[in-house]
Amino acid sequence: MEGTTPILLLGPGAEIGARAEAARVLRDEDLEAHPDLWVLAPKGTGSIGIEAVREALAWARYGPLRADRKVVLIGPAERLTHEAASALLKSLEESPPYLVYILYATAPDRVLPTIRSRCRAIWFGDHRSYWTERLAEAGYNEEERAYLLDFLEFDPDALRPFVRDRRFPLEEARDAEEELGKLPPEELIARFIAYVGDPIRRRVAARCFLRMLPEIPVSELFGAAERLARGGREVVLRFLAEYFRFLYSEAPEGWCDLSAEGRRHLLRRLSLAKAEVEANANLRLLLEVVLLWPRWGS
Repeated sequence: MEGTTPILLLGPGAEIGARAEAARVLRDEDLEAHPDLWVLAPKGTGSIGIEAVREALAWARYGPLRADRKVVLIGPAERLTHEAASALLKSLEESPPYLVYILYATAPDRVLPTIRSRCRAIWFGDHRSYWTERLAEAGYNEEERAYLLDFLEFDPDALRPFVRDRRFPLEEARDAEEELGKLPPEELIARFIAYVGDPIRRRVAARCFLRMLPEIPVSELFGAAERLARGGREVVLRFLAEYFRFLYSEAPEGWCDLSAEGRRHLLRRLSLAKAEVEANANLRLLLEVVLLWPRWGS
């Protein structure tokens, strides 16, 4: 990236590309709580409003603390309100040398022209190719890459730790299955929450719990729903994603006695449940219903 010209990444893989570019500018793959990164994003399904932009602009007035430059990461850019975009324009045009704006949008046609005209647009459509290349560079073989790429569908940031530190995912998965496969449902939910930042152990914990779902007493399901809800919105979204994947690709024949139509119906309901979580539904009540759905059949 030349100078401090804002860039706008467009396409289905735009968020992946934007975060990768932020990591490159900051020379740090670990973006979590980075002092020189400000993420300007909507809450749930809302917009990015003018107050959020003003907070980012106030933060941007001061020089970097750890890196050579500071980054304001904005997206999805199509969700900037007109007022927020107007407040941002001058800084996009006249930012200080240490400040870099990185924007991304998955719906290019909805980005305001005033924003788009001030940025250098880059198409980033195939995020799987990007991560395949990064994983190969980090030393992962074909089987390991295929296993890890599966996490991208539900977690766009899942592979960043594997690129930063060479790991052995297939061995980790086998060890986790051996360890977690012996645990009762209550402990599996506790482990899922504890491992929510580790995609491999998180997936194994969810898989072990869901395999047992038909046999778990209703009272224990309600307890699991309460514990997951206490973990917060991010934990619930991760659990629903793993639930969806398990049902789509791993649930054994005859699981919960669901017919093919019943399984398709449950998949649709799980997609709707994710939207309800993002719209700030009551997490505990939603999870209680979600865990009981398979018993109601199609």
